[in-house]
Amino acid sequence: MEDAYQQLKWCKTAERTEKEKHLKETQTKFLQRIQQRQKDLQQLREAMESHKRSAQTAVEDSERIFTELIRSIERRRSEVTQRIRDQEKAAVSQAEGQMERLEQEIDDLKRRNTDLEQLLHTDDHIHFLQSLQYLSAPLESTDNISVSFLFSFDGVRESVSQLRQEMEDFCKQEIKKISVTHSNIVPRTREDFLQYFHQLTLDPNTMQ
Repeated sequence: MEDAYQQLKWCKTAERTEKEKHLKETQTKFLQRIQQRQKDLQQLREAMESHKRSAQTAVEDSERIFTELIRSIERRRSEVTQRIRDQEKAAVSQAEGQMERLEQEIDDLKRRNTDLEQLLHTDDHIHFLQSLQYLSAPLESTDNISVSFLFSFDGVRESVSQLRQEMEDFCKQEIKKISVTHSNIVPRTREDFLQYFHQLTLDPNTMQ
């Protein structure tokens, strides 16, 4: 009877020892998994902070670049405006010079015509003959008048409109690329998030 009791006790002790060994192995796996998850949590936290810093930097850089772009466009706008005004001023000056010469020629022609009209009605034959040579002399005429230099600025408007359309199309395409890239990298799981910041190696035994 005593032997049977001792044998049973030994069996229970051996079974407990085996169970304790198994529990310790399980506990070790739990501890390993806790450590791994804590490591994952820390990596995820660091990745998130890095992502936030990257986003803030991207916003600041975008604001700075767009501000520079706006300033550049403003400079180009001023340049185009100045060129238009310079060309307008030169063309108007040339036109005013031609107008002044034309007005002078018209005045001379009107005065000569008045003199001729009076001469035709004079009864003084001597005065008629003396004035005839002077009044019959050809007037100095201005060159042929051309208005080709007074061109329309419709072409400038069309060019600027085309430039605006090209810039808008370009910006839309580039922003679309940014949106597509962003949608492709937005992490939806922990693994997705860590993929872009850390190379994570997991022990398969701890993931059971």
